[in-house]
Amino acid sequence: MEHLLDFFTPQNYQLELYIDKQTEVLKGSVIITGEPHADTIKFHAVDMTIDEVKINDQPYDWTCNNNLIEIVTENVSSRDRSEPAGEKERRSPVKTGRADACPERNISVAINYHRSLSHNMQGCYVSTYKHNNKTEKIVSTQFESHYARECFPCIDEPAAKATFDVSISLPENSDDTVLFNTEILEQNENSFQFEQTPKMSTYLLAFVIGNFHHKSITSKHGIKITSYCALNQSPDTLDHANQIAADSLDYYDEKFKIPYPLKKLDQVAIPDFEAGAMENWGLVTYRESCMLASEDSALSDKQYIATVITHELSHQWFGNLVTMRWWDDLWLNESFANVIEFFATDAIRPEYNIWEEFFTHDCFSALKRDSLKGVQSVHQPVNNPAEIATLFDGAIVYNKGAHLMFMLIRLIGEDKFFEGIRDYFEKHQYSNTTGDDLWAALQPYADFNVKEFMSAWISQSGYPVITDEEQKRFLIDGSTDDTKWPLPKIKDDMSGHYLINLSDEEFSQKLQNFDNLSLEQKLRLLLDHYFLAQTPMVSSASLLDLLPYFKNETSYAVWSIIIRIINHIKLFCPPKSEAKKAYKKYLQDIISVQLNRLGVVPKPNEPDNDTKLRAIILGLAHYTKEQKTLEQLRNLYDPDFTKINSEIRGDVLYAKIHFDEDEIFNDLLNKYQTEPDPNIKAEVLSSLTNAKNPEHIKILIDLLQKTDIVRPQDHLYLYVYLRANHHTKPQAFDWVINNWQFIEKLAGDKSIEDYPRYTANTIRDKEEAQKFHDFFDPIKNQPALTRAVEVADGEIKARLELIDSDTPAVHKKLGIND
Repeated sequence: MEHLLDFFTPQNYQLELYIDKQTEVLKGSVIITGEPHADTIKFHAVDMTIDEVKINDQPYDWTCNNNLIEIVTENVSSRDRSEPAGEKERRSPVKTGRADACPERNISVAINYHRSLSHNMQGCYVSTYKHNNKTEKIVSTQFESHYARECFPCIDEPAAKATFDVSISLPENSDDTVLFNTEILEQNENSFQFEQTPKMSTYLLAFVIGNFHHKSITSKHGIKITSYCALNQSPDTLDHANQIAADSLDYYDEKFKIPYPLKKLDQVAIPDFEAGAMENWGLVTYRESCMLASEDSALSDKQYIATVITHELSHQWFGNLVTMRWWDDLWLNESFANVIEFFATDAIRPEYNIWEEFFTHDCFSALKRDSLKGVQSVHQPVNNPAEIATLFDGAIVYNKGAHLMFMLIRLIGEDKFFEGIRDYFEKHQYSNTTGDDLWAALQPYADFNVKEFMSAWISQSGYPVITDEEQKRFLIDGSTDDTKWPLPKIKDDMSGHYLINLSDEEFSQKLQNFDNLSLEQKLRLLLDHYFLAQTPMVSSASLLDLLPYFKNETSYAVWSIIIRIINHIKLFCPPKSEAKKAYKKYLQDIISVQLNRLGVVPKPNEPDNDTKLRAIILGLAHYTKEQKTLEQLRNLYDPDFTKINSEIRGDVLYAKIHFDEDEIFNDLLNKYQTEPDPNIKAEVLSSLTNAKNPEHIKILIDLLQKTDIVRPQDHLYLYVYLRANHHTKPQAFDWVINNWQFIEKLAGDKSIEDYPRYTANTIRDKEEAQKFHDFFDPIKNQPALTRAVEVADGEIKARLELIDSDTPAVHKKLGIND
């Protein structure tokens, strides 16, 4: 794939923008100073009109095709290649690490252009919300992975680091706040000039324009942190984010031994945001649900927000200060950030017991996805720009990569590992690296070959199952291949990205000794057994004998794996079947002890473990239709949602719509459209999608097309919820088939593959499998879809074969005679 950095090395951008959010017009001029390496130089520029191009103040001919500006520079004399006389010198207020390799060869390319602001949550886009019966607009940016080119002409590649001098002008009557990576250097009415940035990649540049509530705090190390939210949100929802950010920056300063390199840190909650958050240097942007929490917010929401913030702030070093050279090493950013968020959160909020979430969610997610044929490896070559978006597979690049990093940390030792990380930052700050640079920095602290060990793990998809110290690749369809991995000493804790296949006798012995095992040993035992039950190695029916052992178990983490086992058995108990009736009765007995112990309503000052466990148990009570519990929850309903305990609010709404759907549906739909709190909004949407009334189902399916009600960022959630309800499941997929062009336009290239992925995950019969193949197979050659569809094909086939093979034995255990 062509890299524009081969033609020109940018060293500084002088970017002047005029932005009118009401007319949604962007006008820009950019002067790019740098060194040419060929007689033709090229810049990325997407969906913009180029008005003029000059080199060293002289007009030059140019062409713009296939989103590239090409300029022939062979006639630029050596004299003309120097910087124009009298050009204003700008000095950076922070360390930039910039070293011009050959300044006498520099040229300055000036480009004037204009374009419209977008609405697809990438590039420079408009986000809207309602406040006081008026539509408010926010202009925000999302430049990762390769969307800076949708805002200004540039070399939009991570290795093309440069400094940026940015000024932004607004219409005369604007009263908007303007935020940028750095602080304001000079303000003249509605024109804002900002301090020069450090040397950085284009994808980390960011600005936000709008009216906001805000609150500030100063970290112990003197960094001013300001968090912002839209006017329809309460300013009090910013306190948690501010404090977590302050504590995180102090932690990272001490852990990395390199101070946070900017003067300030801004955090902004954006109403429309495709991802969870974005680590723009000094100006981190978030989806509202990933940043905003009140004092009364659910514990799970506060914990999740803490991990999102610690993740993004770790990127200020690992990703921003030191950046991967190309997108095939995206894992260098994300795998590290995904594991360090747990170290940081555990250090600043030890009461959260956050490692439980790492083991039961991240590690589990990685093992589940990595058991499928065709999944990407952590390090994945990129041969086409459209493939960049497909790299952001959370289960692999984030979660598997984090699990591999965790395995490495355990092997080297935490203290030695972070000594190597400090060396890595010190050597490579303000520059770009590959994985080999990281392995080289860690090698002095290890007693094994780090590169040899880790390269094998990150370059190959999959993982082994260990039986009597012999390894074979584990695949969910029961097959295997010749892939081999260098193995550390096999331990029965959660450090290794592998499964341990115990003999029946070994498994029975550990089960009998369960209470004496460590938490990690307990999770490993259950997790391994769960995955092996997906294959002929362990019978699914045997899981029904396993679950009664855990009726008295009180650990939230252990129940997090038990619920996975319970959900696995649901495969063999389809809706409206005798098996489902029998299974519900079986589960009512399994959960009875904990349901009675915990009760429906959270107790004052109860342990966090019980608060989180109750959510699992009440979810199972919903599935089993345990009437006493559902009626108790229904009676807790209040039209004023702030009066419902936030820890059980979603369960209360589910019970209410279960009993009183016709009475409450329209009220909930209206609440969804008017509620600003993102967490309440999500709970209402989830509850609505449990509807059974055909008229309500039609309304819900129609919502898939109504972006004025369901924001594009939430469209996938709505679809997933509808697929989870067997009353709406077939209509939801039919809608996708009939409206695929709408989805392509709505989702963009970054999340389009999620639709076949989540559809495949909910297919349980041959008829729907055939419908999936008939629709997706003809379009799977699109780069953004190829891997997702191919992996889904194998996943569906393996699941249907498992249902066929294990259903008779499961039904027999449940006392069903087929």
